[in-house]
Amino acid sequence: EAVFEDTFRDFVDFFRFAHRNIVMNSVSDLMNKAQSNSSNLLKLGEVAERALYGTEAEFWSDEVYVAFIKPLASNKSLPKQVRERYASQLARINSVQVGAVLDFEYVGDDGLKHRLSDLPECESLILLFIDDSMDSKIGRLRLSTDVALNAQLESGKAKFLCLSMNTYSADWAREAAGYCDNWIVGCDENLNNQLDLRVFPCCYVLDGQHTIVSKSLSVEGLMSAVNPNY
Repeated sequence: EAVFEDTFRDFVDFFRFAHRNIVMNSVSDLMNKAQSNSSNLLKLGEVAERALYGTEAEFWSDEVYVAFIKPLASNKSLPKQVRERYASQLARINSVQVGAVLDFEYVGDDGLKHRLSDLPECESLILLFIDDSMDSKIGRLRLSTDVALNAQLESGKAKFLCLSMNTYSADWAREAAGYCDNWIVGCDENLNNQLDLRVFPCCYVLDGQHTIVSKSLSVEGLMSAVNPNY
């Protein structure tokens, strides 16, 4: 098992340096050969998830990972629950590709339901998804004090929506009220199942029509995007 995974990681290690067509053709050839052996197909799905999609992946690539799991989502020789699991991943990944228009419902700190599409127009909408981890708390604090980001918010060019993976409660609302005065704050414990959120904190950048410009950014990645001198 360990040898299989090491060999697979050697295989994908060159992806970051190779031409896209070479990468996609290599994955297609490999998965076509594995179709007739459900055991090998399952192993490929498992190691591909760890190497290309999981939180510890050294190389994140939605396009390459989708090429690996599409055959698993449709291969009738695999157990139904396996097919459904990969189909669910595909749906989440495909719904938040760069260029897609994003919209969803959340609960504001006022306790009322809101939609992303109801927010006032602006040049840029920045989304910060957080959980209760220390990493999220530190990331939230860093962004709340970032000079370049605050300048964009104060000018009205950008708006900032911080979304917690929590169920609404009075205690959460009291805590959220202290996040940042120029942030919009909301929560929804189900967003993690709707969107492709693999690690927290996680940032998305949308344009004025709520089209995804960048996704799955780290806090450092967002700070670099809003401040060229970062």
